[in-house]
Amino acid sequence: MPDETPPPPSSAGAADAANASSHAAPHGSPHGTPATAAPSTADVATRAPKLETLLSAAAMTFATRGYSGTSMRDIAHDSGISLSGIYYYTRGKAALLYEIQSRTIDALLASAAQALDGVTNPREQLLRFVENHTAYMEEHPAFVRVLSHETAPGSADERREVVEMKRLQYVRVLRDILDRVRAESPAPVGTDFAADMLFAMMSGPRQWGVSDTELTVGAAARNVYDLFIDGFGGGAGSGA
Repeated sequence: MPDETPPPPSSAGAADAANASSHAAPHGSPHGTPATAAPSTADVATRAPKLETLLSAAAMTFATRGYSGTSMRDIAHDSGISLSGIYYYTRGKAALLYEIQSRTIDALLASAAQALDGVTNPREQLLRFVENHTAYMEEHPAFVRVLSHETAPGSADERREVVEMKRLQYVRVLRDILDRVRAESPAPVGTDFAADMLFAMMSGPRQWGVSDTELTVGAAARNVYDLFIDGFGGGAGSGA
């Protein structure tokens, strides 16, 4: 069973769990027999760890096999939760994917806001953003890979648009920082392209997997920042 702990739950995730609970509960009879009572607080607390186990296992399976190569039986096997148990928590594979992606973006947005709190210097903001993103990738590699690489082709799940809006919100945090950096010194490329390339730089070592350089998370983040700010051939200096 995967060891990775998923990001903190989102409110959307709680809503999905609640929806799943309502779908699982038996309906009243045609004669007006009341439906089964809602789960107690103790029941919800007991089931919550199972949801975390499910999401963690699904993220690892999607990251390893890819979304298209993963079946619900694969997720049931990897999580140790029965198929019927999985459908208590989710409507299906696409819903699982979007729940994982939504939670990951929520966690990245929250941790970035915390890292940037009280920081006013644009270059220091950029370093803090890079450090936070790099650290999160190191702690939750499967979740970040699923966020950046996997899609559910043809899915009509309403969460898809929500995830894309959250993803753009996170990208805009970086773009806004880069705009402030540009205001202090000219840059040779546009902000949007620079943001895309910086995300690629932060993800690169894990995507290629060919580097034999052992670095701490902090050292790796600083190297990415220095390379981005000064360039490989050397620049005017970051001043940070």
